[in-house]
Amino acid sequence: MKVTIKNLGVLESAEYELGNLTVVCGKNNTGKTYAAYALYGFLDYWRNGYDFQVDSVLQDEFQNNGEVLINEKQVRNFLQKNLERAYKKYSGERLPEALGYSSDSFKRQFNDCDFCVEIDQKNISPLFDVNLQKRFRGIYNGAKLPIKVDVDRDNIRISHVYPQTVQKIYFNSMISPFISREIIPYASFASADRIGAAMFSDEIRYLRDEFYQKKESALIKTIPVDYPIPVTKNLNAIRDSLLSPPQLSEDIQQIFCELLGGKFEITNGKLFFVPLNSAGDLSLSVMASSSSVRSLLSLWLQLCKETQTLHLPNMFMIDEPEMNLHPASQRLLARIFARLVNLGYKIYITTHSDYIVKELNTLIMLNRRNKNNKDIIEQYGYSEKEFLDPANVRVYMTQESQTKNKNIKKITTKNNKKFFMPKYKFIQAKIDEFGIDLPSFDETIDEMNKIQIELLAGDDNE
Repeated sequence: MKVTIKNLGVLESAEYELGNLTVVCGKNNTGKTYAAYALYGFLDYWRNGYDFQVDSVLQDEFQNNGEVLINEKQVRNFLQKNLERAYKKYSGERLPEALGYSSDSFKRQFNDCDFCVEIDQKNISPLFDVNLQKRFRGIYNGAKLPIKVDVDRDNIRISHVYPQTVQKIYFNSMISPFISREIIPYASFASADRIGAAMFSDEIRYLRDEFYQKKESALIKTIPVDYPIPVTKNLNAIRDSLLSPPQLSEDIQQIFCELLGGKFEITNGKLFFVPLNSAGDLSLSVMASSSSVRSLLSLWLQLCKETQTLHLPNMFMIDEPEMNLHPASQRLLARIFARLVNLGYKIYITTHSDYIVKELNTLIMLNRRNKNNKDIIEQYGYSEKEFLDPANVRVYMTQESQTKNKNIKKITTKNNKKFFMPKYKFIQAKIDEFGIDLPSFDETIDEMNKIQIELLAGDDNE
C-alpha cells in the first residue's frame, strides 16, 4: 500500500510504500508522528467508520438467488472506488480527529493538507486461493453466521441461508473484510504517551467523563478533552484487557518474558507484572513496575488483542519503541520485530534509536546465510526466525525540503512575533543484503567519535 501525505504541518510531503517492516527515522519535530497518526487514523476509519459500498446489482442478485459470484475484476473495482471515496471523506471529516484537533482549528492550520492511499493491484490475485474459507471464518470467529464462502480460480462465491433478511448495509459489510483485509491491514498503535496511559488510564477516563458531563460549564471550554486517536486507543486498551483477560501464544509469550524479565498477568480484574526471578511470589502493579515494563505494556496488549480477534495479518504501529529501554533491550526488541514480521505481522515504527537500526542491519546481513554466519549465529544466539529479507523492509528519513519558496512556513505567535519553520519530506533509504544506508545516524556518531579522538589527541600533545 502506498501512502501520500502533503502539507501536514512541518511535513511538506511524505510519499512512501508500506513494507512488512516500515521504519521512519528523523530529527525531532520533522513530522514523523503526524504522518503515523494520519495513517493510523485512516486505517481505523476504514475498519470502524467507513461505509463500504458494493454495486446494488450484486445485492439484488444475492437476495434473488441466495448467492453471488464476485470475480477479480469486480474486487479490483470495489477496492479502488471505495478507497478513493474513503480517503476523500477521511481527509475532509476525520483527519482532524485523528490528530486531536477540532475541525475549525485544523482548517486554520492545515487548510491545504492532502491525504491519499493507493493499493498495488497485483495483491488482488492472491485473494483467490483455497485458504479464503479459513480466513473468512477467522473474521467472524467461527461458522455461527449462516454464511458460506467458496472460491475457485476465478470467483469468490458467497451464499446465505436466509438471503432475504440481509439488508444492504450488512451485505456491504459482509463483503468488505475478506476482500481488503490482507491488502489494507488492521492496525493498532502504541503512542509515545503510552507510559502515561499505562499509569493514569483510570484517572484520565474518570476526569474525561466528568468534563463531558459538565460540558456546558466554563471549565470544559478551557480544558481540552479530545486526544489524538492513538492516545485514546491506548487509554481504552488497558480497560478492555481487564474486561476480557488476554492470552498470548506460547511463542510470543516466551519472547516477551525474555525482553521484560517477567510477564503480565490479570488477577481479580487488576493488571500485574510478575518478575521471573520471583518464582511467582511477587506481583507488581503497573504503577510499581519499571518504566520499561510500562513502555512495553501497550505492545503486549496489542499482541493479545491480535491473538483473540484472529485478524491476520495485522500491523503494529509503535512511536519510539526504544523509550526507557537499555541498548541491549533495544537490540532484543528489534529481533522481536523481525520474528513478528516473519510470523506474518506488519510492523511500523518511528525511531531515533541507532541500536534498533543497527540490529535490523545485522538481521538483514544474517539473511545472506554465508559460512561465517553460522559461527556468528551460534556465538550470539541468533535464530533463523529473526533473519530479515531486505525486500520486506522499507526505511524512510525525514529531510529538510529544498523546494524553492516552500521549504519554510511562516508562524505568527500570539504576541505577533513571526518566525520561520523549515518544512520536511520523506526520503527512502537504500537497503540491500548488507543492510540499511542511513547517513543521518552515522553522521552524528562520526562527529561524536571525531570530537573524542581530538580530545584524546590533546592529551598526547601535553
